[in-house]
Amino acid sequence: MLIKEVCRVCDLTKKAVEYYEQQGFIKPQVLDNSYRDYTDAEIATLKEISVLRKCGIGIQDIHIILSSNDKSVALARYKHLNELKMQKLKAAQNCIDVLIKNYDIENSFHRLQQLDEECLTVQEKLVLAFPGNYGLYLSLHFGRFLREPIKTEEQRAAYNKIVDYLDNAASLIPDELSAFMEEAIQLNENVNMEKYEDAMNLLLEEAIRDPDAYFRNLKVEEYIAYRTSAEFRQSPQGKMTDLMLEFQKNSGYHDVFLPNLMILSPAYKTYCERLESANSAFVEKYPQAGAIYGIE
Repeated sequence: MLIKEVCRVCDLTKKAVEYYEQQGFIKPQVLDNSYRDYTDAEIATLKEISVLRKCGIGIQDIHIILSSNDKSVALARYKHLNELKMQKLKAAQNCIDVLIKNYDIENSFHRLQQLDEECLTVQEKLVLAFPGNYGLYLSLHFGRFLREPIKTEEQRAAYNKIVDYLDNAASLIPDELSAFMEEAIQLNENVNMEKYEDAMNLLLEEAIRDPDAYFRNLKVEEYIAYRTSAEFRQSPQGKMTDLMLEFQKNSGYHDVFLPNLMILSPAYKTYCERLESANSAFVEKYPQAGAIYGIE
């Protein structure tokens, strides 16, 4: 089926169909005349996406639902998280009503503390606890693994250790690295950060899922040569990379932060295992890339 008919059958615009292809939901066959031919299975997927989008579900969550072995369970998880957000919003609105009637900060402080404990996701807690550059950095890099509230005592203990680490680590960030983070934030101040975060994580997920396909259209040898060159090390990106690696080494990032993050988020632990496997496969195929990952 050609795209014009697909748009009619699925009640989608051409731009929407093209976007869902870019997101990797469908892979239509490209005919000799450059037209795309969509299968019945791809039509079904597009209808599925259309239904989920009309339910207000975002693209990243749709990826999770469609790739799940049990879509009903995945959708139930999304509903639960959405209910927590609505509960948090309702409680916040009630607090505002109380403040309007009686501007009692002490009472509202304790009410909102309880709300934080019950409803805030770990991501929200970290960004609120560390509102500067580093908090946003953490949100962008780890946010998709931290979109649920703390549920167990083990997770709460891991979270407290992470907060202790961050309290000390934030003061160890070099001024140059902090300025670089601030500049990046300013450049993206008009960007929907959640969408940006999801887009970046989607690229990482594609690279982990199928490294060969991800690098197929890239000039890998040239990329490796540049990343290991003096030119890269002397570039702003190279200098910031070195500063970040040095900061992580000296701050306990690998010894404290990451192990506790794995306790806090089993999904992150699974992701790390897959990432390590993908990196190993990449280095095995391109041994010269070992320097990028610190492998001699």
